[in-house]
Amino acid sequence: MKATALELFRGLAKSYDRTVDFATLFQDRYWKNWVAHWMSAQKGEMVLDLGCGTLLMEERLEERRYSFVGLDLTEKMIRIGHSKNLPGVRLLVNGDAENLPFPDESFNSVISCYVAKYVDLEKFADEIARVTKPRATVVLYDFVRPRGPLAPFLELYIQGGIRAVGTMLSLARRDSAFTFRNLPGIVNNASWDSFIEQVMKARGFRTLALRRLTGGIVCAYCGAKQS
Repeated sequence: MKATALELFRGLAKSYDRTVDFATLFQDRYWKNWVAHWMSAQKGEMVLDLGCGTLLMEERLEERRYSFVGLDLTEKMIRIGHSKNLPGVRLLVNGDAENLPFPDESFNSVISCYVAKYVDLEKFADEIARVTKPRATVVLYDFVRPRGPLAPFLELYIQGGIRAVGTMLSLARRDSAFTFRNLPGIVNNASWDSFIEQVMKARGFRTLALRRLTGGIVCAYCGAKQS
């Protein structure tokens, strides 16, 4: 899955800031607001962003004056993030969320967008637990297979609409087309939301919130590490 994720996001890097809005029908802004609402870090505290991409979350939270460290699997994303010169960003690392290159208990908070479905959840949780301080929060969201009364409509969007975008892009942008052709199958097989609460609990995190957003197309989790 890491190789797949690398190929998916490598093709999106140049147009990511625009594409994420259109591909989510502008719902990504709502999901990021959910993350911002649940973050408990204070001004100047260290926040680790796993899957930081082009730093959309850092731009949204800039006024809070956190000290951000971002990690992303895609080097192109990191380069674009660097070019934004955001004042609160202390370090950007091209790396793997299952093997974090940071010391134990380094961060007051961890955030993550669109990573959970690609990782080994046990390793991911192990590393988050290792690098966070006592009472730290972790807030994340990612796509899941839709459930509930709106599931048929959301499935139609995922399996039909996103694939259609991929077909159209293949005529002009082959790099982005790969992403939109393959993303529906990955989302359809995603099951991380069924395990995230118990996996984080086993590593000392108390669940503060577990929500299905936008009719269930995304799952969002917030947990607090016990002291």
